[in-house]
Amino acid sequence: MSITTVLQAKDVPAEEKLASIKETIGTLRASYGNDKVKIEDVKVNTTHGVLPFSHLEPDSKVEALLNEALNIKSKAIAAVEDNPAIVLNKKVEEMLATNPLFANASATSAFDIL
Repeated sequence: MSITTVLQAKDVPAEEKLASIKETIGTLRASYGNDKVKIEDVKVNTTHGVLPFSHLEPDSKVEALLNEALNIKSKAIAAVEDNPAIVLNKKVEEMLATNPLFANASATSAFDIL
């Protein structure tokens, strides 16, 4: 199942979506060869201000990941249009394996009380 399909699934809790994405990206990063590299968390714009991705609630993480997935798709297509020698799926794999949002996808939050 594709990442966008998982993220868009209506009857699946956000926590399960994130667990699936974490597993998929872990496998992809191992294949890419950067699974031992720590990719730092990044900040994202929210309606409540700029927050580290790891501090978002699971449903907000899913939305951010879906937007990022669609952005990656667009950038990969543009790269292939600029250079037809690029293999689209390999470019997508590279972009996912090095992406700070996908590398830090997890259902856990930094807050215990909030």
